[in-house]
Amino acid sequence: MLWQKLRHFAGVWGQSPLQMLDPQSAYALWAPGYPPRAHNALMEIEQQTVLALLPEVRGLTILDAGCGSGRYLRELEGRGATAIGMDLSAAMLARARETTPKIARADIRALPLDAMSIDGAVCGLALGDVAEIELALSEIARVLRPGGVVIYSVVHPAGEAEGWSRSFESGGRQWAIDGYWHSLDRHRQACSAAGLTIDGWREPALVEAPARRAVLVVRAHR
Repeated sequence: MLWQKLRHFAGVWGQSPLQMLDPQSAYALWAPGYPPRAHNALMEIEQQTVLALLPEVRGLTILDAGCGSGRYLRELEGRGATAIGMDLSAAMLARARETTPKIARADIRALPLDAMSIDGAVCGLALGDVAEIELALSEIARVLRPGGVVIYSVVHPAGEAEGWSRSFESGGRQWAIDGYWHSLDRHRQACSAAGLTIDGWREPALVEAPARRAVLVVRAHR
């Protein structure tokens, strides 16, 4: 079954009748044990694809929107960027602070940044927590300088029809995280409405399940 494959290879995605939590409640439980790296096969293929689309960032100011525990902050700073992390989860930000003090608690739909103030942005697996993807992408576009690039990723929308869920273990229990599935067309339309031009579009599959698209990664510029 797909659930068995994804749970074995990806670690956190599958079909399951677990108790559902809203994202903020879930991250508060998950954060203490959440690794600051790609820690399953789905995240590994997602990160590999994001980094393959990432342009040269040395000397640039790059926003990690929905930075979580800071895995992309590490990647960006390692490439010579000035990385700024923002996330709505205070518990996840406490983990990100281990990487850089340049973090702030903020909603991706209302970024506390001036218009045209950053050179680029990364948003890894965060837009699935947001109902208003159009508003989130418009905010990212607002803070980008002309020509600035955003690279974002989500679990592939095909997962909705397959009944995928995101799960984790805390306190000896398994939990599932509620979220939103935005269609491929909605991603295209949301980028266009935000004034973003898509110049990279990837739908990689897990090596162990090549017929199943696992992630959507989009690169777009202002």
